[in-house]
Amino acid sequence: MENSSFDSKSLSDKLSEINDKEPEMAMALGMLINHVHGTYSDKYAKGIDNGIDTKAMLYSKDNGRGINQYQIARYLQRYVTNGSRKSGLLIDLFKMCHYALFEVTRRIKNNELDNTEPKVWARKLLQSEKIPTNSFLT
Repeated sequence: MENSSFDSKSLSDKLSEINDKEPEMAMALGMLINHVHGTYSDKYAKGIDNGIDTKAMLYSKDNGRGINQYQIARYLQRYVTNGSRKSGLLIDLFKMCHYALFEVTRRIKNNELDNTEPKVWARKLLQSEKIPTNSFLT
């Protein structure tokens, strides 16, 4: 993956295109963004004031990956389990996605971006050779 600077206009254009092609997906992304945004002012955001920097734990080179994987599995398990009052709740999918984003962010912060991941490598190769990418990479 190429570590390029964040281009908000390009992101806005991409979200607009997603909205044009699949408005429900754009709505889901908006809901996820609202969830993530809401956590910057919730009770956990104040943790560092109380001596516990939970974000540092999630981004830790040594322990962050395990913490994030555990949390992803935890919220997915809770979502798919039947018979509980917490079964099938969208908030658990948002939490699962948020921890996946923490893991992506952890990898960025720790310079763990990897160009050897098969689909990333194949997509770059196909794009550089102008070969249609509509087959196995969708």
